[in-house]
Amino acid sequence: MAAASHPGRPWETVIIDSRVYLLPMKDLLTVLLDIEKRAWGAADTRDVEFYWDYLAPEALVVTPFAVLDRDGIIRDLTENPNELPAYTITDPKVVPLGEESAVLVYTVSLGGQILYVSTVYAWSDGRWRAAFHQRTPASPVATPPD
Repeated sequence: MAAASHPGRPWETVIIDSRVYLLPMKDLLTVLLDIEKRAWGAADTRDVEFYWDYLAPEALVVTPFAVLDRDGIIRDLTENPNELPAYTITDPKVVPLGEESAVLVYTVSLGGQILYVSTVYAWSDGRWRAAFHQRTPASPVATPPD
């Protein structure tokens, strides 16, 4: 068995019988969920400096109202005076997408709404950065007529 460690990356490549395996070196869900919670907090306090570092240069955000690039996200953050209502993140899951990316998905209850959220993270310059973020409102469950 051979192992190749990549400094700063959260993965270790392990080769067993000519097969390549990627093994997590840290709890990726815990790491990405912590970053995501900090992003929600930064959005609430309008912390533009956090967002410049957090977002990958090519980042996109998809909401029910618009598709925003990195500059649009920052502009929306600074121009939108509304405070976020209290929110709760539940049912987080992570799917690694190779050595340098992963998608974090979860449900958030926010101001009486339920949203399904996904953020794609890319490993860049020695840290995880958000490359894509989407919020999809949960549709109300239709009840069949009597």
